[in-house]
Amino acid sequence: MSNFPIYTYKELPDEEFPFKIEIRTPLTMNRIQHAHEHLQLCYMMSGSCLHWAAGQQYVLTKGDLFSIPPFQEHQLGPRKSMDFIMIQVDFMPHAVNESFRDLAQMQTFVDFAYIRPLVSEADLMPKMALPPPTQSVVESLLNVILTEWKEQEEGYKLAIKAELLKLLVITGRQYTRYSQTQSQHERQKVMLHREAFYEAISYMEKCYNEDLHLEDMAVKALMAPSYFSNMLRVVRGKSYIELLSSIRIQASMELLGGTDLNVTEIAARVGYNHISHFNRTFKKHTGVTPGDFRKHHT
Repeated sequence: MSNFPIYTYKELPDEEFPFKIEIRTPLTMNRIQHAHEHLQLCYMMSGSCLHWAAGQQYVLTKGDLFSIPPFQEHQLGPRKSMDFIMIQVDFMPHAVNESFRDLAQMQTFVDFAYIRPLVSEADLMPKMALPPPTQSVVESLLNVILTEWKEQEEGYKLAIKAELLKLLVITGRQYTRYSQTQSQHERQKVMLHREAFYEAISYMEKCYNEDLHLEDMAVKALMAPSYFSNMLRVVRGKSYIELLSSIRIQASMELLGGTDLNVTEIAARVGYNHISHFNRTFKKHTGVTPGDFRKHHT
């Protein structure tokens, strides 16, 4: 068990719109080591501060954009007597898009925010020093978001989503340029972790009838279990249990409509050892019992 607090996204002000933006200074920063379930993007507006993550210390300066992925312990600290202003954006993927499908296709952003922190050795944090023209664009976007968040006029959530999407697109494009300067070894490691993640999903889709456990699938994905489940929310919009249930129920629907197998046999074929559990899960996903589904789809 970790000995530092882990903040859940439900602690954000609006559970239906899990988003928050704050200005951090030496007086308002969180000085304790912590982690959170949501994604955090931070941008240094001015000055310099220290950042600790996974036991290593980094210096952040004006123009740095960096990501704090879910469940990564970290801590901010002042740099001697230097002052700083940092914009901190906290959000869950569905705050941007309910399904997040569109954003999940932005592979460079996903690599920057979720994948690279797992694999980088020399520079753990995916920090990018933005060039001056990009700094101006990012600062303008952040100021618009800050204003919308503060005033909360009609339509402010939609306005924030629009600006946040722009920010993520810029982040992805900038990371593409940034990654071109990285070593071939590091690029290969990022690709390896990404491929392992998708291979784990493919295994779930093909071997859903097996007794699959989150811990085992996370090993295939080269991720910690909690992180793997969170990544599934990003890419597929479902947690591990939700995705596995969805795959199994889809397979059972095909068997109910296309075979003469009885419900108990079908439940066993798709990975359910208890018929009562299968019936409950099936009705939760489809709104009807397996028997009623078969009557209407035979």
